[in-house]
Amino acid sequence: MHLFFIKCKTHFLGRLIMVKKLIIIVFVFFGIAASAQISKNEVEVDVNVFPREDVVLSMNSQVLLAGELLQYKANTLNTSKRPNLLSKVVYVSLRNQNDSVVFHHKLKVEQGTANGDFFLPSNLRTGIYKLIAYTNFSRNNPQDAFAQKDIYVINTFEKMDRAPQARDSIKITASSKNDFPKVEENAEGLTININKNTYGFREKITLQVEADANISKGNYTLSVRKINPVEIFGRVSKWEEDKASEIFYVPELRGELISGVVRAKLDSSPAPNKEVVLTIPGVDYVAKIAKTNSEGRFFFSVTEAYNAEKSIVQLYGDEEVRNNYKVVLDSKELKLRPNEPYFLKLDAELKQWLQERSVQLQVENAYFDVKKDSILKNKINPAFFDDLGTVFTLDDYTRFPTVRETFVEIVTLAAIRGKDGESRFVVNNAYDPNGIAKFNTADPLVLMDGMFIQDNTELINYNARDIQRIRVVNEPYRYGSRIFSGIIAVETKKGDFVPKLSPEYVEEISLQPMIRDKKYYRPDYGQNPSLKRIPDYRVQLLWEPNIMLTKGNYETSFYTSDVSGVYEIWIEGFSEEGTYISTKKYFEVIE
Repeated sequence: MHLFFIKCKTHFLGRLIMVKKLIIIVFVFFGIAASAQISKNEVEVDVNVFPREDVVLSMNSQVLLAGELLQYKANTLNTSKRPNLLSKVVYVSLRNQNDSVVFHHKLKVEQGTANGDFFLPSNLRTGIYKLIAYTNFSRNNPQDAFAQKDIYVINTFEKMDRAPQARDSIKITASSKNDFPKVEENAEGLTININKNTYGFREKITLQVEADANISKGNYTLSVRKINPVEIFGRVSKWEEDKASEIFYVPELRGELISGVVRAKLDSSPAPNKEVVLTIPGVDYVAKIAKTNSEGRFFFSVTEAYNAEKSIVQLYGDEEVRNNYKVVLDSKELKLRPNEPYFLKLDAELKQWLQERSVQLQVENAYFDVKKDSILKNKINPAFFDDLGTVFTLDDYTRFPTVRETFVEIVTLAAIRGKDGESRFVVNNAYDPNGIAKFNTADPLVLMDGMFIQDNTELINYNARDIQRIRVVNEPYRYGSRIFSGIIAVETKKGDFVPKLSPEYVEEISLQPMIRDKKYYRPDYGQNPSLKRIPDYRVQLLWEPNIMLTKGNYETSFYTSDVSGVYEIWIEGFSEEGTYISTKKYFEVIE
């Protein structure tokens, strides 16, 4: 009797697809193309049947100084302005007027929202920037393929250029409003309550939000920030995407899509039924295998969290396959068509405020280690084979200098056969000692730190003293489209093994990890008296990008800083019914 461990990766759409037509269409896509972007002529149905997806952006301030933290939130919405649960990844970038990217973030979407931040570096030039947000699927929109917000960055460490006469200008002047805003925005059914309108330095504020039942089921952003004493005159026009109209962008239903095509080296024709391997390294590495379809296309759906910024893509197969074919990855770059650049002009009356704020920022950043935010840990990804097999921790045995000797003396469930370039690994199946059963003649899957090993000499010639442990699954195992006679998974001590790179079939690629969630720093002067000795020049007193007004109310507390002025409490978001909600309230901090 033979025992088979067979593990199949299956696609499921679950509750993400709300209508039967969409279910059918998605199966059509993943059956014929399964890539992040395909030609519309490969689509067998009307793409207009797909529900539209829009991205909406919120941010903590439109005017920021170099050295400040830009905080943002993205919502994915359907045409009814309700959360769209289709896409699981949203992309956010900050770009200058030449479409040069300052930062590019990739974020996991949960219940239609994602949020992140970016520290504006001291070398970022004064100017007008665009904050861009989109999903792979939103790029199909004829208009508003991406959300865009104007951000005005002022760098107090650089000398301003003189404005050219022939270019449009945006002017920032000192505000003429010295008291509270005359009108507070109040959404019907939503009320912000604080116990008074004036506070001293480092005084605790208790904030309560009361909401009607139909509003309480939404998702909202809560921001408390000092009002910048500035006014903006002028408006920057919208940007458009520079894209081909014949491309259809497939929604990233379960996670990030990494796609491409395998082509013949001789004539660049697409190659069907070829296997491609993706490995994202790390202690909890991600390893996936995919087979090309009739068009030579492949894709990986990465649902796991990871931290590595470099990954390995391999064309998997015998020497003939590796010599005659190559992997070409799809580009997911979003190219924009900016309009003529605008020049940012600053009023001379802003000098005193800018000097004061610059000093405050330098002091705040000097205490970064004391006030830094807490980055939440990713969920650990178990290996795809879980805890199957037997683990040989080499430090538990007498160490041998070579891998070949280690397999002879320690790793008794596997062995190395042959010499030099003809060497191969085998597993010893206890249920089939003669190796005559089906699949036992197949090669085992050999991994080093999650990397698929195709040249066995890379492992055989590796320094055995740098290997931590070896796991052997000595029974047939199915992974992806292939059945292996077993698994030999090697872990090195440093976890940094990289196979020998080849520009054709083993390629290292940049694969930016998802932005991890944060718990933002919030001082508590009542619980931690030692903080009183540390300067506090915060102007952003509170940023909570995801609040749910459960049971019709919400309560939180925070402390003021050592910065006087008028502060704005702002709640923004969408109710469960798709109603846009925006409410503002103001208070003053005085010395």
